[in-house]
Amino acid sequence: MAGTIVSGSPGIYVIGVNTGTGTIRPFASIGQRNVIFNQAIVINKDGTGRLGAATLDPADISIVGNSFTARIDAALLPSTGFAFDRYGFNLWPRVGFAGNSDISDFAPDNALLSAVPEPASWALMIAGMGVAGAGLRRRRQVAAIA
Repeated sequence: MAGTIVSGSPGIYVIGVNTGTGTIRPFASIGQRNVIFNQAIVINKDGTGRLGAATLDPADISIVGNSFTARIDAALLPSTGFAFDRYGFNLWPRVGFAGNSDISDFAPDNALLSAVPEPASWALMIAGMGVAGAGLRRRRQVAAIA
């Protein structure tokens, strides 16, 4: 973000998510035709948030300096046509809900971002490679007789 996120100051962060049937294009009139979504995640500067009617667990939202992290359960974003790794995301900070003039910027213009594997997935993958490597190393060598 452009500066430190201060709890209690005006503003929210909205993340639009296109899970496959993104038909909502509310910002075409201000030149942002690529902002397409069918789900919206709202992160408040006090570390709370929501996705539609679901309240997000504040323990899954972290605000440090000028950045925030929100862990969203994939079950809250069911596919409507796209594979999870093909979802489109947009971020737009807002200072209020009075209209499009309350939006300071759009990013990253409907980018397709990959999901980040959790540490347990990485550990399982590394352990699997280790087991495969050990198996190859212990494989009995066959002598060739000419």
